[in-house]
Amino acid sequence: MKEILVIGGTGAQGLPVVRALSSSKRFTVRVLTRNVNSSRAQQIAKLPNVTLVEGMQDNQKDLHTAFHGVYGAWVNTDGFTLGEKNELFYGCRAYEIARHEGVQHYVYASTDFPLKDTNWNELYHWGHNDAKGRVAQYILAQGQAGMKSSIFTTGPYMEMLMDGMFVPKEQPDGSFVWANPAKSGKIPLITLEDVGNYSLWLFDNLLESAGLDLRVATEEINFADIAAVFTKVTGKKGVHKYLPLEEYLPLAEPYPNAPANFAAGPNAVRDDSSMTWRQNFSAWWRYWGEGLTQPRDMHLLDCINPNRIKSLEEWMRKVEYTGQQKNILKGVEDLKEKAQLIGQSTGSS
Repeated sequence: MKEILVIGGTGAQGLPVVRALSSSKRFTVRVLTRNVNSSRAQQIAKLPNVTLVEGMQDNQKDLHTAFHGVYGAWVNTDGFTLGEKNELFYGCRAYEIARHEGVQHYVYASTDFPLKDTNWNELYHWGHNDAKGRVAQYILAQGQAGMKSSIFTTGPYMEMLMDGMFVPKEQPDGSFVWANPAKSGKIPLITLEDVGNYSLWLFDNLLESAGLDLRVATEEINFADIAAVFTKVTGKKGVHKYLPLEEYLPLAEPYPNAPANFAAGPNAVRDDSSMTWRQNFSAWWRYWGEGLTQPRDMHLLDCINPNRIKSLEEWMRKVEYTGQQKNILKGVEDLKEKAQLIGQSTGSS
C-alpha cells in the first residue's frame, strides 16, 4: 500500500483524514505529531495501518525525516501556534522539502485568502488565513511537473456550532441566541465528517485532482438562517443578534491584549508581523459575516462525494444538535487551556 504522511493529523481536520485513509485499506498513514504519547496521538495509533513519528512542523530536520520515503502527503500547518510569518515560511519549506524527498502527490490544507478575495483591502487581513492563502498560491505556481499537488480549501466548520466561536447561549426562557458581529453574508460551513472523504478522493483520483483547488462546503448559510434551522430541528427558539465588533470583542477575547498566536506561549517571538487577537478576529468576522468568500461549486461536490451531508438541517439532525457546548475540537480545546493558563499568569480571568 502507498504511504501518506499527515501533518496535523491530531487536529480537527486531520483526524477524519487519518480515519478515512486508514479505513480505505488502500493507504498506510504516517502521522507527524509533536507528542506521540498525547491522548489524541494514542487514539489514532490504534487505527489500522497508522504509525506515529515524533517531530515538529516548524523543524526542517523533522520535516525531512517525516517526508522521507512516503508516496503522498496531506499537510495542515497550525497557524495559531506558528504565527503568520512562520506559517508562510514553513508552509513553503514543507512543500520544497517534500519535493526533495521524492513525494509524488502533495495535498495542502488551506483556507480562503481574504486579503486577495477583497482586492487587498487591509480591513480583511488576518494572519492564519492569509498565510495559508499565500502558501497555496505558491504551491500551485510551481506547476505539476515532478510532484503533483492539490489544494484543499475549507471555511469554518459546522462543528464550531458545538465547540468554538459559533456556540449560541441559552437564555432563561429556553431560547438560544447567537450574538456576534456577523451580518447577512453566507458562510461556507463544512462538516468535519466529510473532510476525510474529500481528502481520500484527492489521493484516489490523481488525474482529476492534480492542480485542483478543491473548495468545499456543506452549505453556504448566514446566521439568521442558522437560527431558523435550529428552531425547525429542535423546536426551540433560535435568534441571531447582531453585535458590533466593539461590543463583541471584549466579551470574546481570551484575555486583555492577547496576541493572535497566544497559544504559542508568552515567550514566542513577536514582531511587526504579529497581530493582536482583536485585530485578527475583527477581520475574520468582517470577511465571513459579510459573505465575501468565493462561492463553492456544489454540483462538483455532489459528483465527488454523492453521499455527503448536504445541509445544515441534515447535519443537525444527524448529530442531534441541541445548541449546547461540547468539547470536540482539538484546536479549541488547546486554545482554551492556553488562555486559562496565560490569563492566570497575567492576573486576568
